[in-house]
Amino acid sequence: MTDASTPSPSPGAPPPMHPMDPRRGESLSPPFAAILAWLLGIAPVTRPAITGIAVCSGSVLAATTEHPFHDVHVGGLADLERNLRGWGEACGADAAVVDGLVDRIRRAGT
Repeated sequence: MTDASTPSPSPGAPPPMHPMDPRRGESLSPPFAAILAWLLGIAPVTRPAITGIAVCSGSVLAATTEHPFHDVHVGGLADLERNLRGWGEACGADAAVVDGLVDRIRRAGT
């Protein structure tokens, strides 16, 4: 039974956008937008696209469509966590959503 107070999406409508979707931010850096797309499991928004992430000794390494061996240094884990929290706050995302993405990054490659 459908709740009458919640409008149902029309049949051809696109799915709702995640609050932290990188397409919401025009001034995001391409590497950060690529990381967000990978974390959220959405279609790539950059080329090359990130295909995997690993964390090693506090550094975030990415595999991309051009470099498949996790040899692209993205930056430090602490910086990425800070950026995720800042973007989540700017987007109005729930703390639980942001914490889930931070946890996913911390577990990457383990």
